[in-house]
Amino acid sequence: MRPSTSDRTVGGMALEHERTFFVESYIPQLDADGASALSSRLQRAVAQLAAEGLPLAWIRSFALLDEETYVWMVAASQREHVVLVQRRAGVALDHIVEAAPGEARGP
Repeated sequence: MRPSTSDRTVGGMALEHERTFFVESYIPQLDADGASALSSRLQRAVAQLAAEGLPLAWIRSFALLDEETYVWMVAASQREHVVLVQRRAGVALDHIVEAAPGEARGP
């Protein structure tokens, strides 16, 4: 279950104007070990940038091995912050889109 916006924090403060971004990267010869390494690099980049004051929170990642596609999701207030994560981690960014929830938010 995804935490509500009020549950997600950076440095103890709720993310303001949280948006969810869905990012796809084509990674030739992607395997489980490579996907795990990408996740570690991206999570480290998110943590570093959050420590530097950017409102970011890691959500999750997954790999479509047969498609050589790595997907990650992050909460951020701006698309540009997601690009900074990608650059810091040194991961290819082929497609980025803002995602909207498919279900109604609870009280």
